[in-house]
Amino acid sequence: MTLTYCKTKDFKKILKFYKSMNQPFYSLNRLRHLKRELGYGVYDQLNSFLSWFRPQTIINESEIRLIGLKRTGNHGITNWIIKQYGDGHIAYLNSLKPQYNPYRLYYNNFPNNRFKQDAFGKFSQKDLLFYSYEDYPLKRITDPNFEKKHDLYLGKSSKRYDVLILRDPFNLFASRLKMMDSASNKKNLLDQFSINLWISYAKEFLGETDYLTQKKVFINYNQWFCNQEYRKNISQQLDLEFSDIGLEKVKGQGGGSSFDGRDLSGKASQMKVLERWQHFKDDPRFMNIFKSEQLWHYSEKIFGSIPQTNYLLNKVS
Repeated sequence: MTLTYCKTKDFKKILKFYKSMNQPFYSLNRLRHLKRELGYGVYDQLNSFLSWFRPQTIINESEIRLIGLKRTGNHGITNWIIKQYGDGHIAYLNSLKPQYNPYRLYYNNFPNNRFKQDAFGKFSQKDLLFYSYEDYPLKRITDPNFEKKHDLYLGKSSKRYDVLILRDPFNLFASRLKMMDSASNKKNLLDQFSINLWISYAKEFLGETDYLTQKKVFINYNQWFCNQEYRKNISQQLDLEFSDIGLEKVKGQGGGSSFDGRDLSGKASQMKVLERWQHFKDDPRFMNIFKSEQLWHYSEKIFGSIPQTNYLLNKVS
């Protein structure tokens, strides 16, 4: 069964390569890519076979899989968590594509020696393996077929955490709209898919679904931003010694804040992240989002009443 799968998969890659031969500029890169993919297949088969005979070694002392929608504050929370690990050996893989080997995604796109050994299953010992997904359904992120290959792709971990971040929909979608207006790539971040994705994350947050399989740590971004006691509790859930040393920095990934960029880096707590929605309260694109009764329902259950949002409710009713 495995041999058939490998032959079929490899044939498709070879066929794709030959179709690209009418584009000489890309042919060499495609050949390199094909060679790499074939090498991965051989290594996976070999390592799967050898795993039956060699003891399982702990590679990652801790492993954190962070999940959130774009503009949820993912990078700020990531920096805050990682800083609490101090000077340990940390691997950070940002904004991955589900169902693919994370190290290989990075090595294929940034072919340097940093993750080359890990991409081929020759793992270095790590205090923390931290990787994130943005704007993907939980069902894809937690695909059982990927989970079966977890140790093959990432190495065995002593402790594993699933961190799900949720921001209130008013300020989240305001930040996404601001990002759309500012970016040259006008990808729609306010479509029905995005609304449904927020609702699905909210259901997992409340325990109505059960996709996440590791120790669950749910972070209410609004509370995390303004409440130190809440952050202490999150650190405790992650088995960390609490520190706010990474709180004030605005990370550069994603361009920083949609509204402030990186102007308030070092003073992140001064950003008015809980008032963004008022900037778009009369924008038809923004109001259209809040015609969803489910959005209001789950927002109220998780975040309570957001001050002055009745204005928006009256506009869309």
